[in-house]
Amino acid sequence: MLSGRSSTCKSIINPVGEGSTMPLQFNPGLLKVLSRIENNYVEKMAQRKHLEIPDSLPDYLFLNDSMLNAIGKERNTNLKLLFQTVRDGLEGAINSKICHIRGIELELQVLGLNKTIEDILSGKNEVTAIGDVCGGLSVNKTVKLKPLYSNYIYLYGMPAFGVGFDPVKLSLLVTILQKNGINPYA
Repeated sequence: MLSGRSSTCKSIINPVGEGSTMPLQFNPGLLKVLSRIENNYVEKMAQRKHLEIPDSLPDYLFLNDSMLNAIGKERNTNLKLLFQTVRDGLEGAINSKICHIRGIELELQVLGLNKTIEDILSGKNEVTAIGDVCGGLSVNKTVKLKPLYSNYIYLYGMPAFGVGFDPVKLSLLVTILQKNGINPYA
């Protein structure tokens, strides 16, 4: 398996002399694929920047097929293992993005359920038919944020002064809320 030793071979120029270390040579197309997987998928997953992982199905299929072809063509078992690990990293990055989005969806569902529980426990739907009437008047003003912004604040906290809401996170929340039948702007 991968032992950490570099492969040695006889030099064509001096076959009798000491073995020389020969660097691995990949074709430029495979090298580009490996770099794209590392930079756009695996690195983003490692840094927990799940929302920055691309979600283009054609790109994913191209990269996945490229790695499957490389695995199928390679005879060196160590390189096969390395290519399989890269392919698994690509799939893991996609799965981590899906899990991250699903986690946000579940947090929103929990938020909705907690609000329902609070409404029930607070007696919001209870009406007193006959009660004590006393003189007095009070005015209450309730400010209600749109679901998009209230859920953003619940999940990510209030944005820093002057910075504003993150448009990528807002876009993701709009998609999730609409998927669950909630008008984010109501």
